Amino acid sequence: MLPAKASSIPAERQKPLLVDDAGLLTTEESTALLEKLEEISQRQQNEVAIVTVNSLDGKTAQAYADDYYDYNGYGYGENDDGILLLISMGERKWAISTYGYCHLTALQMPVFLISVMNFKGNSAVEICTGFDCFADLCDQFLTQAATGEPYDVGNMPSGHVAPFGYCGYP
Repeated sequence: MLPAKASSIPAERQKPLLVDDAGLLTTEESTALLEKLEEISQRQQNEVAIVTVNSLDGKTAQAYADDYYDYNGYGYGENDDGILLLISMGERKWAISTYGYCHLTALQMPVFLISVMNFKGNSAVEICTGFDCFADLCDQFLTQAATGEPYDVGNMPSGHVAPFGYCGYP
């Protein structure tokens, strides 16, 4: 749960890149996904985080995600570069917060990430696959941005993209 009002934003990250407060993942799934998020974040020099909660505590999903990112010290480098996916199981809402490089350059259209994934499934396999897909897409989009042609309004993938289609899932 978030503090009612944080007095300052921490200088260093206080939470891991995977926080599964809704208890959606097994220990093995959590361990594998956290390792993947850490590897991508370190290699891309942009933090990629996933947070699940049971309630938004009266906030919008976007406000909760933004506050969670800020008040828990997420972000790589001096510009706090990174992206955080928030899923609230109680309200069945989600949001993506982007900061620094991810916001300005690499992931200008974070909703596109969700449009190619399926977070509406209730099974643990669907949810875990969706999180894995999110991590893969962030990695791909950050790599694409490093080439000087990030995905944005003027540079989107062509054709229809089915759910999980970008990640190689049926």
